[in-house]
Amino acid sequence: MSASTAHYGEIFDRGYLHYGGPRLGQWHAVWALARYSMARALGIRRSWTAKIIPMLLYAAVAIPVLIAIGIRAFLPAFEFLDYASFFGAIFLLVGIFVAMIAPEMLSSDRHDRLLPLYFSRPIGRSSYVVAKLLAAGLLTLSMSVAPAIVLWLGNGLLAQEPLPALRDSLDDLGRIVIAGTMIAFYLGAIALLISSFTGRKSIAVGVVILGFVLSESLSLAISEALRDQPELARWVFAISPSRTIASLVGWLFDEPDLVADVPLNATLGVMVAVIAICCGVMFAWYQRRD
Repeated sequence: MSASTAHYGEIFDRGYLHYGGPRLGQWHAVWALARYSMARALGIRRSWTAKIIPMLLYAAVAIPVLIAIGIRAFLPAFEFLDYASFFGAIFLLVGIFVAMIAPEMLSSDRHDRLLPLYFSRPIGRSSYVVAKLLAAGLLTLSMSVAPAIVLWLGNGLLAQEPLPALRDSLDDLGRIVIAGTMIAFYLGAIALLISSFTGRKSIAVGVVILGFVLSESLSLAISEALRDQPELARWVFAISPSRTIASLVGWLFDEPDLVADVPLNATLGVMVAVIAICCGVMFAWYQRRD
């Protein structure tokens, strides 16, 4: 090698060519980002310590379902866990779950300074928010819907006539899907909104959990203050995620003690409005800051 070559280096022709394959479009990019976000939240391709908490939460949801099915197998007349009780019992676990996965999906991107890279591509800010909501919602469905479907299958298959029992309980399956889907995207949107404001995961996790706790206290305090104004007091449930979810579950599974003094459509409307507001605020925040 000559001195001039050693000084200036060498140039190698690697034959790089422009990509000539199919253009899969923006929605494929959104789905790819959603898949990556779900894998990151579950600790896939990361150290085993990142997988501990998600696995413990999955186990905490699955164990009561398996116990209920086991008891039903030996004591058919004894109902250990019905669907309303299941959704009421898992609220805390699902709340912790979204508090863990949402900061992993959003705060990490801000901390690692990946947002300018994302937004310099065609995916854009609105698609970024949609991808993250899709990831959080689908991942939370594995906590809110999948175990309930397993419980539904167990109840049907352990009946004296399994196929007629499953056919007769299709309405329950529809209610399970509606309740689980709304809970997943509703709580996921709230957790994502909080996580979008900070690049520190530990702070985001704490604020999400604290927000769920304080919202319940605030809702009860406002309800007490508006005790003489029932028309206003009945809408205070919308401040508390736990009371909103309880109202939805109460209407779907005929549990009058759980429902708020508003119709089912109003409860669903509140949840959809919260999801839309969270997405709108996140889009405006990223548009302004990043």
